[in-house]
Amino acid sequence: MHAFADWPALAVDETAPLHPCPADTPPDQPPGNPLKAGCERAVLEGFGADRTLILNSGLLIGPHENGGRLPWWLERMARGGRVLAPGDPDRAMQVIDVRDFAAFGVDVLVAGRTGRFVTTAPAGNVTFGEFLTTCVEVVGAATGEGDAARPPAELVWVEDGPLLAEGPDSVQPWSELPLWAPDVPELAGVWLADTARARAAGLRCRPFAETARDTWAWLRQRGPAEDTDADGLKGRKGAAQKTGIVPAKEQRLLAALA
Repeated sequence: MHAFADWPALAVDETAPLHPCPADTPPDQPPGNPLKAGCERAVLEGFGADRTLILNSGLLIGPHENGGRLPWWLERMARGGRVLAPGDPDRAMQVIDVRDFAAFGVDVLVAGRTGRFVTTAPAGNVTFGEFLTTCVEVVGAATGEGDAARPPAELVWVEDGPLLAEGPDSVQPWSELPLWAPDVPELAGVWLADTARARAAGLRCRPFAETARDTWAWLRQRGPAEDTDADGLKGRKGAAQKTGIVPAKEQRLLAALA
């Protein structure tokens, strides 16, 4: 979705405007999102619309995810105890298993399709409450709820406002508590992309519970990874921050707000 100029503030479809970025823009000039739009223009200019297929992906999750979003939540649930759950549990999300994205890509290539497809799950395929609750259930079922050294995870919901309030314990949406998209204008359309064209072309998305189970099975086989371990986080302003909130900060917020 990052090539679309209006996203995530507005809902987008295949006709939404792209970031301004000419096809011949040097790669070291604009930020990454405009460059994605420029790359699309370069492909269209080089090959022509009748030979070009563009898939604008939504939020990709699943086994081997290196962005650390779903893995972070699963590993956080495995640590157990009270878990800071941000925002509205009824907030509709729109996440797609990378395997479903890849399968659709292969299918439309084989079918010889061209054009642009917004390729993500239907809007509302899972709520944030269902997302986090499923993570708790998947980890608990796999590790055993009765582990005395690791008490079961307990979701503690805190509204958007206090988490966004100015101060040393304000929380960075999306990254510090992964995939948290508070109800603010600049994120109003983040989970509202129109996938009708892709679904009409055969896109099918598995239930989130299956993705969560498979991702947790992969994580247990892989073992801890630096990119999903929040213990070493120092701050949220640097460019090379890991995903996830510092445990001590999470505990301060729970003590103050829960």
